[in-house]
Amino acid sequence: MPHLIAPVFNSVTAEPVAIELDKPFVLVSGNHRLYEVTARYLRNEMNENRFFFDKKVSPNSLFLFAEYPRMKVTEDRPWIEEIEHKLNLAAEDGICSIPYVVTSEQPAYGITYLKRSLEGSPLVFQGRTRATFERLFRHKGQFPQLAYSRYMLSLEKESWEDRLLDLWIALESLFVPDGKKGEIMYKLRYRIAYYFADSFAQRQRLADFIKHSYNHRSEIVHSGKMMGSELKKEVRTLRKLARAALINLYLEGVNQQLLRTRLDELILSGQCYRERFQPEHFETVAI
Repeated sequence: MPHLIAPVFNSVTAEPVAIELDKPFVLVSGNHRLYEVTARYLRNEMNENRFFFDKKVSPNSLFLFAEYPRMKVTEDRPWIEEIEHKLNLAAEDGICSIPYVVTSEQPAYGITYLKRSLEGSPLVFQGRTRATFERLFRHKGQFPQLAYSRYMLSLEKESWEDRLLDLWIALESLFVPDGKKGEIMYKLRYRIAYYFADSFAQRQRLADFIKHSYNHRSEIVHSGKMMGSELKKEVRTLRKLARAALINLYLEGVNQQLLRTRLDELILSGQCYRERFQPEHFETVAI
């Protein structure tokens, strides 16, 4: 039977991994045979030398592997993309991608191109990142679609301005879909502050950050201002906020309408989200 091998570009593991996913797929690392087959066929397709190829894929990278009944990848494309998305959502930092699938059955092989590979710091698959991925994979729920898609798009953008705009679209859709002109920043500041922060000082810092970053969003949209790498730290914080909110809503099973109701309750009660609603899992963000 043919084998399917999908290397996870820009991923790194500190020890061998073997996680059973939906049959017949497993997520593995530390398997030199998978690396050698991938390098043999895919490196020529990409026209790269060993040095540059190994920067993207190595024996310690993650690989999707399965005994696959066909030589062509068809209906499993969306599922493979889902694995990539949940890996990226599990990590606070780092970006991985699954741009190619290799199917092989000696002496034949096939290569399916899925998308361009994403660039950024490596995704280190261990500890909390691994635990979060496994929790996300086991849980069967739904993400808020607009926020989820914009978060993933932000990882593909090259400019810091584009990343910031995508993340702000994600955050606005989560926290102020009911916002009207003139009140959006007010609701964003207080809803996000009460959602993540436990104390007055933490809320103040978070509210100040939201105001500062949303002003940058407005300057980019309305005046075309370009700030480049000055936005790097800011975008990383926005990514953490959007990521944590998406994970929390997904695992808690809270829809956006209920979230808005709960956030307005928090402002009246003065309590933090974790204290009032006591979710089983809650990702926090320190500012």
